Amino acid sequence: MVRTLAQTRTAWSTLAAIEIKSPDLAWLFIGLNAIDALTTVYLVTNGASEANPVMGALLSFGATTFVTLKVSAAAALAFALARYMPRTLRAVCVVFAGVVGWQATLCVTL
Repeated sequence: MVRTLAQTRTAWSTLAAIEIKSPDLAWLFIGLNAIDALTTVYLVTNGASEANPVMGALLSFGATTFVTLKVSAAAALAFALARYMPRTLRAVCVVFAGVVGWQATLCVTL
């Protein structure tokens, strides 16, 4: 299907008009995931093991790839949840704050 320039502009303006109901929570979730990824890399390089087998497999590709993919996936999930399920995003942020707190404790006591 070939689109005209006007149709393309309309499609992009419609996409840009999508309302994100909880952008602050989305950014919080992304930040928590970035901290989680960085502390995971720190802990794994100091002798810990990753409990999640999917994330463990990603770690085998290197720290940069792991952090990039984890934060990218978190960003996609965060903005989807912020748009369609903001209450769920709030609950997920609370859980992830606990995970990051636990990992920070492990980093300090390691």
